[in-house]
Formats: sequence, C-alpha cells, structure tokens
Amino acid sequence: MNGEQVPKQLLGMWKGSWETYVKTLKAAGEQSDRMLDIMLQQSEALQEETKKLIKEWASNYRKISRSYLDAVEQNVSKIVETLEPKEKPKERKG
Repeated sequence: MNGEQVPKQLLGMWKGSWETYVKTLKAAGEQSDRMLDIMLQQSEALQEETKKLIKEWASNYRKISRSYLDAVEQNVSKIVETLEPKEKPKERKG
C-alpha cells in the first residue's frame, strides 16, 4: 500500500460511517416528526398558539439539519476531488 492509498481508504471508511449516520438521523427524524404530530393532535393541554410554535421549531430544526448535512456533503466532495489523482496531459509524439 502506498502513501496515496491510505487517505483514500480512510476517507472511504469515513464516508461509509457518514452514510450510516445520515440514514439513522433521517429515520430518527421521521419517527420524531410522526410522534410530535400525534402528540400535538391528541394533546388538549396545549393551546393552538403553542402547537404552532412547536411546529415552527420542528420545521426550523429540519432546515438547520439539512443545511448541516449539505455542508458536510459538499466538503466531502471537495476532499474527494483533492485526493483524486489529476490526469497528466498526454505528451504529443511528433
């Protein structure tokens, strides 16, 4: 194994872990959204304005989470581009 392969393999392992994390995060978010919706529908203790604020908070949280995931994905793409070998221009025989 040469020195160029080590960073690529580490990145590959990290990307695998990241993808698992993202899938888990999405599944947990979907479950939380469903649970929150059910709780807000069935709760008689909360006023409508409070329910509206909770829904806004949840929406803002989803947007922030998506921004975070997008930023990490963009940076990983930049790292991959950096680690990929650049094609050398072919020399002309003449």
